[in-house]
Amino acid sequence: MIRVYLCRGDEAGWAIDEDRRMTHRALEGVVDFVEEPSAADVIHACWWEPLMRLPRATIDGKPVLCHMAGDPARVLGEPRFLAAVHRVTHWIAQSRRALDRIATLGRPVSYVPYALDPGEFAAEPLPGVRDSLPPGSYVIANFHRDSAAPSKGAAGETLWNPKLVKGPDVFVEVLAELRRRGRPVVALLAGPRRHWVRDRLSQHGVPYVFVGSDTPSDDYPANILPRATLARLYAAADLCLITSRSEGGPRAVLEASAAGIATLSTPVGIAPDVLAGECLFTDPVEAVEKIEADLDHRSLRRFAPAHRSIVAARHTPEANRSIWRTVYKSLHPPAAKPVRPVPPIRSRRVAFWNKFTPPPWGGGNQFMMALMSEARRQGIDCTPNGEGPPCGGHIVNSVQFDIEKFESTVEPGSVRVVHRIDGPISMLRGTPESLDQDRRCFEFNARYATATVIQSWHTMSRLAALGFRPVNPVLILNACDPAIFKRSERLNGPGERLRVIATSWSPNPGKGAAIYQWLDANLDFSRYELTFVGNCPVPLRNIRVLPPHPSEQLAALLQQHDVYLTASRNDPCSNALIEALACGLPAVYLDSGGHPELAQFGGLPFTRPDELPVIFERLRDNYNLYRNLIAVESIGGVCRRYLSLLFDDALYQS
Repeated sequence: MIRVYLCRGDEAGWAIDEDRRMTHRALEGVVDFVEEPSAADVIHACWWEPLMRLPRATIDGKPVLCHMAGDPARVLGEPRFLAAVHRVTHWIAQSRRALDRIATLGRPVSYVPYALDPGEFAAEPLPGVRDSLPPGSYVIANFHRDSAAPSKGAAGETLWNPKLVKGPDVFVEVLAELRRRGRPVVALLAGPRRHWVRDRLSQHGVPYVFVGSDTPSDDYPANILPRATLARLYAAADLCLITSRSEGGPRAVLEASAAGIATLSTPVGIAPDVLAGECLFTDPVEAVEKIEADLDHRSLRRFAPAHRSIVAARHTPEANRSIWRTVYKSLHPPAAKPVRPVPPIRSRRVAFWNKFTPPPWGGGNQFMMALMSEARRQGIDCTPNGEGPPCGGHIVNSVQFDIEKFESTVEPGSVRVVHRIDGPISMLRGTPESLDQDRRCFEFNARYATATVIQSWHTMSRLAALGFRPVNPVLILNACDPAIFKRSERLNGPGERLRVIATSWSPNPGKGAAIYQWLDANLDFSRYELTFVGNCPVPLRNIRVLPPHPSEQLAALLQQHDVYLTASRNDPCSNALIEALACGLPAVYLDSGGHPELAQFGGLPFTRPDELPVIFERLRDNYNLYRNLIAVESIGGVCRRYLSLLFDDALYQS
């Protein structure tokens, strides 16, 4: 049999360790396990980080399997992941979504579902959990870690920040809204780092039961409960609510289903593979409504038997054993690949290449200005377009810069270049000239790029459809300058007339002119006030039209409105939308391009203009809920990731 070294997990008893345990069980009788990687024919990792700790010499020339422990779009946003991409020869997708996305990236991939032992979750309720609760309480379980690692405040106090990827803010807002509606919901919490959500539930007056050691200090991994205890907690609940923004799993989908309780989840990871469509939500108010329906009519609980059957049939080590056998039979030693040399770092002086234009101007220009300003704040010696002494690195914006000047002053392979790509340009503009621009962009990338920043998964997938494989791609969303675009601290919700604002510097018809025309003719302007700022190519009679504004004036105008509207089509990563969200405006957005990736729970999508009046009313009725769930990238974090692509040697040492 094939000799396999199965890498360690996270060694904390959490999800990665459980995935490793189930994988080991499924592979018994299929492979021979060895204790050292040097003795193995194949290296198998359930997570990329332990894989990267192995000496390169112990894996050279061997097939290397690795589970995609997270949504590929999110994992691709981590610069450190670049080294793993070059080390792994075959990816294991554990959800259909991950399978599709890894295939889009052009990487070898096989689908092997997440597994668990259903028998471990056939348990009686944990005694005492419901004893202190009022009769008729509806218990909503959530066992996700909701807080990031703690930091220290100025007075030495422990500070807890939400781990937004897990959606603890969504969980709190949904339960708080249910309590406001008079529903007898109670949260059942367990697991480490639940400090943030417990504090917020208390602030909102939502009762909860926490099972674990109640300590103000960091309780990871001490508060990880035995699986037998978790099983009994699931059995004590009426519903498992999963509110994550992104997931590889989550294992809670399998665990709650195996326990036979109702489950409601965002459509992340394996949730669409296991749960009925009626048990998924993308809108937090929709989650509230579905839980109310379950309280009144058991509408979610009726799917629990089907979910349990799916898990028992498709998500066990025994079900996966034959799949693993097929995967292992297909493996072969990897072919030698040419290694693209990475230039050494000569200085921390960085050139930012862009056709810099004072605002108001396009979104790419806005972002590059914000990025260069932030790099200066972080102590980097910055220069626009290579002016002055030679630079140790270059950040280049698509083809929106003086390419001839760059090529005449920078030799390919002589210095590190981070190439920022949006579009594709041909999809945005649809002209023969734009196709030429795409080709020129791809040619420049192949010649010069050390790494490529892609602005959204939308852009990544469209580039792949054109057959373009960028050099060392990393997915990093745009961000805006927080000194200009900042949240207004408003005390009241919308007034009698909902104040809606739309902005677009570009007069391109793809920015939504036809939709604004429809609104101009059909919207009830006794209930809505609609302002358009920018260049609109069509005449508007009822909508107030203002010329393009400089950034500071635009930010002040945004803060005077309630809701942001964008009708642009195929926009890869709209800076205008990011600026509005940063000012605290929930968004109504055309379900196109990168808009859903940016707005997430902080707004609502539409596909046709006649849907807009109903959507505006839904936002008005639940205004604070949507506003509280706005989450935007910080320019500081975005800049640090860009700079790591220039200065962190470890990223390129696979």
